[in-house]
Amino acid sequence: ELARVLGIHRNTLRHYMKNHGLERRYTDITDTDLDHLVTEFKKRRPESGIRYIIGFLRKHGLRIQ
Repeated sequence: ELARVLGIHRNTLRHYMKNHGLERRYTDITDTDLDHLVTEFKKRRPESGIRYIIGFLRKHGLRIQ
């Protein structure tokens, strides 16, 4: 979205960010903690799929691989 707002291609934005030390990194979270979060989410919304789980994690500031 930022690249669109700036009117540049997303690869240009990534390149610029990398050159200036602004790389986005994945969240440092253990498998156990991640499993716990996903399990809790699935208890509340058992019918939800992977896209909803990823959205839930991103909403809470987690970036996973």
